[in-house]
Amino acid sequence: MSTTDDLLAEIFAGLPAALYAEFEEWLRQSRRFQAFATVYRAKIRAKLRNARDAGGLLDVRAELATAARLLREERFSLEYEAYAAAKQRGPDFTVTYKTHTRFNVEVRRVRAVEATDGDDEAHAARLMAVLLDKVGQMPPSIVNLLWLIADAETTEADLIRAATTLRQLAERKTEEFFTRRGFESAADYLGRYRRLSGVVLPQSEEMIIWLNPLARHPAPADIVTALRRLGA
Repeated sequence: MSTTDDLLAEIFAGLPAALYAEFEEWLRQSRRFQAFATVYRAKIRAKLRNARDAGGLLDVRAELATAARLLREERFSLEYEAYAAAKQRGPDFTVTYKTHTRFNVEVRRVRAVEATDGDDEAHAARLMAVLLDKVGQMPPSIVNLLWLIADAETTEADLIRAATTLRQLAERKTEEFFTRRGFESAADYLGRYRRLSGVVLPQSEEMIIWLNPLARHPAPADIVTALRRLGA
């Protein structure tokens, strides 16, 4: 058997084949993704095995699809759950650009039931909930990007609306809103929000990238340019 066949057999043996065909395509299309999958084959197998339902499998798919897309850029190299290996909560991927500039990418699938397509206010509320959840996962002293894979249509305007609403609530010191959601205070949320450098919303033919104007560590322009090229 080929290296690809061996890898597929090792990862998927005895598991449902729901993602098999797409994963195989990623392997055969990209030597870089194949190298990534080889290094992290035990982790990938464990994630597939531990997915509780179809939605859980789609969450795993979102992470793997993100890895496949990031690895289209030859100047990116990936570490998978580097913070978890150190027993810390952190983003899914740590990316090194040109061997020296590191940044984090946290992947979150916004499920169709969460997206509430057709209801702008409910959709904004769900995006706000995602931001509230994920800013707490962003480490300090590094560029952090949130990579959203939305089951229903989501626009840059939706992202701006959600982020702006939360920022305004924090700046008005609406304390109860944030303490009920696990933050010590509105100021605590705002401090964590500044760790978020931006949000990436991949589309089939473009990359929507929203950059946080309050970010303590803004995403460098050359990294943003490289990410935008992934939509071509």
